[in-house]
Parts: sequence; C-alpha cells; structure tokens
Amino acid sequence: MRLFALIFALLTGANAALSPEQVSKLPPPVAREVDFTKDIQPLLEASCVKCHAKGKAKGDFSIETRELFLKGGENGATAVVGKSAESYVVELVAGVDPDNVMPKKGSHWTAEQVGLLRAWIDQGLKWPQGVTFAKPEPQNLKPTTVVLPDSSEPHPLDRFLANYAKAGHAELPPPVGDREFARRVYLDVLGLLPTPEQLETFASDSAADKRAALVRSLLADRRDYADHWLNFWNDLLRNDYKGTGFIDGGRRQITGWLYQSLIENKPYDRFVAELVSPRDETSEPFTRGIIWRGVVNASMLPPMQAAQNISQVFLGVNLKCASCHDSFVNDWKLTDLLVSLAKSDTFRYQKVKP
Repeated sequence: MRLFALIFALLTGANAALSPEQVSKLPPPVAREVDFTKDIQPLLEASCVKCHAKGKAKGDFSIETRELFLKGGENGATAVVGKSAESYVVELVAGVDPDNVMPKKGSHWTAEQVGLLRAWIDQGLKWPQGVTFAKPEPQNLKPTTVVLPDSSEPHPLDRFLANYAKAGHAELPPPVGDREFARRVYLDVLGLLPTPEQLETFASDSAADKRAALVRSLLADRRDYADHWLNFWNDLLRNDYKGTGFIDGGRRQITGWLYQSLIENKPYDRFVAELVSPRDETSEPFTRGIIWRGVVNASMLPPMQAAQNISQVFLGVNLKCASCHDSFVNDWKLTDLLVSLAKSDTFRYQKVKP
C-alpha cells in the first residue's frame, strides 16, 4: 500500500511532506516583521515574475495575485499560510531537492532570502491590497486626462517641473534672458537663427507679452516652418526611403501631401487620420509599406511595417521586436501584434496588388 501511495504521488506530482531531518536543514525564518513591499516583492520580481506572472504560468502556477499564489499549480498548493516548513515554495527555493530548485534560471536564493520567505508565510502571507504582478494594460493606448499639479508656477510645464524639483530637493533655474529665448525659439520653430537686427529688435521691446507674440509670429511663417519640420517628419515616417518598393509599384513618397499639410497647418487629428486611414492617393503610399521582392518573413509584409511605424511615431510603442518574436524590451508579444492587426480594418489596402 505504501509503495502504491508513493508511486501515485510521483505520477500525480503531489507534494510530499518534508522529513524532520529535511526541515531541520531549512534556513530558519528571520526574527523580525517582514514587509511585503520591501522584502518579498523584490524577490518575486527578480526570480519568479518572468515565468509565473504577466500572463505566463509555467507549471500552471501564477503569482499575479495572492489568491493565485496560494492556489498553486500542477504540483498542488504552493504555500500553507502560517506553516512555512510545510510550504512547497520554500522547499523549491531552498533547494531541498538539488534536481528541482527554483528559479530554474538565474541566481538561487540565499539562506537569508529563504528566511524572509519563511517568515512572510509564517506571519500570515500578508499581501497589500491592489498589488499585482499581472501584465499591466498599456496606458499609452488609452486616452488620458492630464491633471495639472497644484503650484504657483504660471506655465503648465513649470508646474510639473516645480513638483519634480521639490521632490528632489533642487531649485529650478531662473528663466533665460531675452536673447537666449529668441535664439532658442527661432531654432525650434524655423531651424534658423535670428538675424542681429531681429535679435536687437526683440531685446529692446518693452511689451510684457513679447515672448508669446514672437512665438505666434514665427508660427505664422508657414513657409519656413514647413521647410524646417518637413525634415523631422520625413525621418519619422521613413518618407525618404528609396528601394525595391518603388520599383515594384508599392510604396511611394508622400512629400507633396506632407509639405502641403504643414503649410496649411492641418489640425493634428486630421493629419494622423489621413496617414493611418488614407482616403486618396496623396497620403496612401505611407501605409502601403515597402513591397520586397522574393520570400520575406512576416515582419517585412507591408501591413506589419505600417503597424510598426504608426505605433512608434504616434503611440510611442515599439512593435518592431514583436513582429518576429516576443519583445525583449517591453511586454508586447508576437501574438499581441498579430491579433491586433487581424482585428484592424485600417489596412484594407492589402487587397490592392502592387
């Protein structure tokens, strides 16, 4: 009967209780109150999250919440509240079985770290409400209402900077002088330095609102503004690309549409909409991508290129890694990109043969 029970336990993956000798060899619990945020959370993030959180649950075990942590995985319950010596997770990180030590990759836990985990379990496995290791929703894909911080600073940006400086025990520098301000504004808006005469005229002006007036006057110079900012948008939209896409009748430059949009001071929402969901041939070549010759992988298909470029430029999201494999620099996975692309009706141009 005992032999049958042992075989059943091995086949089903059930956890067997440690022997008194094995328990005696476990690192003892630390003799102090354990704080989850300071002591336990960093350990879990460093050793466990990669395989057992943010949508992953190797061995059917997830630590995204306290409930899931206690539920355990395919080998049964992971922890027994108040009884660390009977908790399977302690056995794993302590290396009781040299052939089954967690984490599988990376540094093994020290005796002190195991003692922290034991004390945390013995003290009730306290888990602050709201703490989760689940994959966060991408905030940059949702509309956000920006609330200005309370501050005496008149400019909205200075309000954020003032609080940042206060938190860092630093002082904001005083505003620059008129000449420095004028040079910076000219370079930002037009990409050109002011002439000596323009600089002197501005510096000698005594009007209280002369800085705002200068900005408005430079923005009204549509020709120089468009000439300057066309360079930046060409880079962002890869509009200067020259390759097989043009030979094969695929992607074309959108210089005319782009320059005219800047000249007209087209509203930003219309500017983006005409790029992402083109209605005519003037801006459509951007979303056509580049038609490569021969057999290519999925990351080179025109819809994928368009998704990569649009997400990078307008959403601040890097999908280029996820177009071939799960990204190593963020939480985006290949399946995320493929599913979102399949659901989108933006890329109707796919039906158009080059």
